[in-house]
Amino acid sequence: MELATMSNRRWNFPVVVICTRTGKSYTVGTTKEALDMLLNAWPVAEGKAFMMALQICADVESGIRQPREARNSFLAAAKEAGVPIETTMAG
Repeated sequence: MELATMSNRRWNFPVVVICTRTGKSYTVGTTKEALDMLLNAWPVAEGKAFMMALQICADVESGIRQPREARNSFLAAAKEAGVPIETTMAG
């Protein structure tokens, strides 16, 4: 499998993130979308789960880890930061 296709592989269960400021919802269904959100739209830029999620998402993008791990770390970062989420399946 090529790395390019791996980075865009859909998560089995997307995560819906609710922006507390605007009330808008964003569906995160790939590791790339999670990484983009963590880097560009996350309310905090610190915390153990946040740093772990950045590392795990980068590892998935590099083909070192599985998308499931990125999803789980993203959920942990959301919980740590108090970011409201909705899932179709618990992490």
